Amino acid sequence: MPWRAHGVSPAQVRLAWVLQKGAHVLAIPGTGSPDHLVDNVAAGAIRLTEQDLRLLHRIDPSTT
Repeated sequence: MPWRAHGVSPAQVRLAWVLQKGAHVLAIPGTGSPDHLVDNVAAGAIRLTEQDLRLLHRIDPSTT
């Protein structure tokens, strides 16, 4: 799974996937937890590989 390969949480992979869609996409995750805020910001540094994206698409075909 991509989160294991990158050493991050599934939520961080979801944010990374959204952010990787392009500069025209803006993710606005909400949180009341300082720890989650740190995780959300760190997701911006995750670069998913083509293999990661293919796997995510197999899990959920709507992730195109």
